[in-house]
Amino acid sequence: MRRLEAFFSSSPVLKSIRMHARETTEPFNPESKFYQTESIDINQSRHTFPALLRHFQGRHAFIQCFTCETLDLIAFVNRWKSGEAFQKLEYLQIKQLGAEFPQNQILDAIGAKHMNAETQPPTHTVPKIYSWRHSNNPNTDPIISQTYVVRETDSRVASVQIQDKIFSFGTWDKTEEEFLRMVD
Repeated sequence: MRRLEAFFSSSPVLKSIRMHARETTEPFNPESKFYQTESIDINQSRHTFPALLRHFQGRHAFIQCFTCETLDLIAFVNRWKSGEAFQKLEYLQIKQLGAEFPQNQILDAIGAKHMNAETQPPTHTVPKIYSWRHSNNPNTDPIISQTYVVRETDSRVASVQIQDKIFSFGTWDKTEEEFLRMVD
């Protein structure tokens, strides 16, 4: 980890990083340029990089892991909602290879709001900064969800979707009022 940290500190901020991480208890320095990378795609057997959800400053994060701590995920969303962090974030996707995400527990803990079940929710997708996966799709996977959260500081909205083993979070450049008008 020290060598990797030295590499990041001596390099300019990277556009994209793809990493297959082994288990480690040694996180990067919170000021590391690693967290400033625009797009991170990380694959790990256990989510041993919870600091990624605390210190990430980029726009896109794709995490694949065997398990992800529910409390880390809740803390991430609540920090975004408070306006404390993740100002540039556009898209987060976490794929768990183990158990499914406890949907009701997470949605209750983050204070998720729900649209009328009869409305067609808007589709959130953004152009990928860089695609490491073998895909011809230039955009992120769509989030089509009637569940959302609102940032307290500026009323911006993020769509939240939990489908079995995939947690998706996509931010909109719209206030809650503007967002709900898109649905009408």
